[in-house]
Amino acid sequence: MRVFLSTADSSGDLHAAAMVAEMRQILERDGEPLELFGLGGAELRAQGLEPLAEPEDLAVGGLVEVLPGAVRILKSYAALRRGIVKRRPDLVVLVDTPDLNLPLAGVAHRARLPVYYYIAPQVWAWRHGRIAKLRRRVTHMGVIFPFEASIFNDAGVPSSFVGHPLVDRMSRLKAEIEPKRVAAELGLDLERPILSLLPGSRRNELAANLEPMLEAALLLREADPDLQVRVLLAPMLEDLPLELPAGIEAVRGRAHEAMAISWALVTAPGTVTVEAALLGVPLLVAHRLNPLTFAIARRVTRVPSSCMVNLVADQGIVSERLQMYARPAALAAELSKLLHDAVAREALIEQLAHACTKLGGPGAAERAAALGLGLAPHR
Repeated sequence: MRVFLSTADSSGDLHAAAMVAEMRQILERDGEPLELFGLGGAELRAQGLEPLAEPEDLAVGGLVEVLPGAVRILKSYAALRRGIVKRRPDLVVLVDTPDLNLPLAGVAHRARLPVYYYIAPQVWAWRHGRIAKLRRRVTHMGVIFPFEASIFNDAGVPSSFVGHPLVDRMSRLKAEIEPKRVAAELGLDLERPILSLLPGSRRNELAANLEPMLEAALLLREADPDLQVRVLLAPMLEDLPLELPAGIEAVRGRAHEAMAISWALVTAPGTVTVEAALLGVPLLVAHRLNPLTFAIARRVTRVPSSCMVNLVADQGIVSERLQMYARPAALAAELSKLLHDAVAREALIEQLAHACTKLGGPGAAERAAALGLGLAPHR
């Protein structure tokens, strides 16, 4: 079976790889091989993906931010389009990354190929007009939040709730991790406070968010010399060189393990907030965007929070500091509570655990794989 798959961000790469592993198992039981090509990162390549483009060339967020890389983005998109049209896969699987994948869905639909969209565009948050495109172009959607299925089905987009893939992944990590070994290998002391900085999975996010996060960490370390600080780099940014203050190191390739032993996190919005909640690690969301991008986003956003955990919980349990409010002193003050106020820490951990009960049970990747394979014409 030939499958075209596309995702351009690190979390999509992780989730898609888990689903592909399940697809391969299902196909192998029937004696059928899996040929996989398209766009993905290290996890998908480990699952045998033949890359047609590089994800870092397409992993740019925002509106104004994409302009400097427009030529590179268009070349990569053209390569992916050719892959769909010329190789005519049995199934087109699109994972998250709607700015890229919705146009690819149109290419596949015009080629009369089945389109399976796994991890839906968050049209309930903004750009509601995308629903019409999904209705025309997508055969079926596998959604990861229970409220999404009714939204899309009511709008005429066939959708099924498969559960959140992070439930399995983070549960497995918590069960298997050896905190003492991980801490020793990362040069950390579990008896001293550990703060992790996660500035984002895209280059422009790293450029905008890392500086205020580092400045906040330095303020905290002035007040508490025992504080240990690590910068956790997303898989697609692991090769980027960083100049960091003395005593602060980058963690490359082991971000989830480092998160799990952290006392607190400060992170850009995104999937990482759900990961932190499932790991039970207190967190603060901080994010800066190009001012024009932020102004536009404020006008079109339909939800009250940039933090997915808050949306799942239906209340603001995680503090958010955006734009001018993401000043180092303000971040340091919030993080000091998470690191040193036992009552505040435990209250947030309890609220995070309650929010996670809404994410569904284990087995999401297997359900997503079976749903997708069922769309292929010959199965």
